[in-house]
Amino acid sequence: MCYTSVRFNKADSRIILMMTLQYTSDSLIGTIDLPASKSISNRVLMIQALCDEFVDSLNLSEAHDTVILSNLLVEIKNTQGKIILDVEDAGTPFRFLTAYLAMQEAKEFIITGSERLCERPIHPLVDALQFIGADIHYTNKKGFAPLLIKGKKLKGAALRISGDISSQFISALCLIAPCLENGLMIEILNEQVSDSYIQITLTVMKEFGIQSIIGYNFIHIPQQKYAGRKYAVENDWSSATFFYAMAMLIDNVEIKLNGLHQQSVQGDSFIQIIANDFGIETNFEHNACTLKRIAPVDSSFEKGYNLSSFPDLAIPFIVACAIKYPNVRIRGIHHVELKESKRITSLQTELKKVNIHLLYEQDVLTFHHSGDMTPREITFSSYNDHRIVMALSMLTLKGYAVTFDNTDCVKKSFPDFFNQIKRLGIMPLIS
Repeated sequence: MCYTSVRFNKADSRIILMMTLQYTSDSLIGTIDLPASKSISNRVLMIQALCDEFVDSLNLSEAHDTVILSNLLVEIKNTQGKIILDVEDAGTPFRFLTAYLAMQEAKEFIITGSERLCERPIHPLVDALQFIGADIHYTNKKGFAPLLIKGKKLKGAALRISGDISSQFISALCLIAPCLENGLMIEILNEQVSDSYIQITLTVMKEFGIQSIIGYNFIHIPQQKYAGRKYAVENDWSSATFFYAMAMLIDNVEIKLNGLHQQSVQGDSFIQIIANDFGIETNFEHNACTLKRIAPVDSSFEKGYNLSSFPDLAIPFIVACAIKYPNVRIRGIHHVELKESKRITSLQTELKKVNIHLLYEQDVLTFHHSGDMTPREITFSSYNDHRIVMALSMLTLKGYAVTFDNTDCVKKSFPDFFNQIKRLGIMPLIS
């Protein structure tokens, strides 16, 4: 049985959609329409705001993060005086806007967000911006939102920033760098996490005429002008990773994913290579790809993966391995604890309910099964985290009837997720 219910959260006036999912097939066969990439869309929106010429963007994401960023950029442009900006739980808009607002001369802003967003660190980016003259102050706890930003003319320089917390700090600096006198020379200290997202930033910037010099631990972006052009956003490889992870769990698989590029700017397209290890082949034709299982892979399969560059890919992959491939080891994921939820901790808590244990020590994640794993009805917490909900939905493929306390959070990246998985036999019933 599948059912949903709706409750109202009086504390913050949100509608909370509770949903139960159950798998009703013995195969994964169907066609999925993926959303546009919110990562690319968010970068294109920032370039639109920084560009003196017209930018015609096609296929912009409808994800909540992108909608928030688009609306706030309009508000910034059209409002004078002091402006209060609420990014809700949108981490990327918060980081990108922090750098952008710092250079909006003669304007004053307070930028804030949800309780969880105000727990996520921002100090490396603020320190870097203050080094080049930004007027930014913490209004509550040092190192965290909310921020008071008084926009002024900034002058570029050589600066240092740690790369081990969030690539978005560096992307935010890269995006404004061409607009600064002298540009920016960014030296990256410590390990660089989520490097694939910095590559998205620089590649999209190049499409708008910006040249950069990239070295082992630095990025140099001279002063230049963005050039307006027409730009079509790719569909989202991060969303595609959930369907690859599903395919890892089922023998009879033929899933067509619409709108993906084989030679993609998106780092999460690396899932094709990982999936090969688990007997999943990817074939491209026109503007789509099809996943098929070409060989069975035993649950005793053993290998190690470093996912430091792929934090979004990591979540569905972790859950798939936790369910079926407990001898896989995963490292390079410490930074996923700083996302919409503490994602490793969240998965440890929820998967323990089905006697799957995630052991995380010295940045290495391993898995252990214990006790009764007979499929049954199970309720998971969502943590208001879209990727946690989408990943845990895969337990339905092992026979569990899965209920979530809130499914509305998937709108953050994949608003149509539950309608799309119906096509594969994972059935939510929306009343």
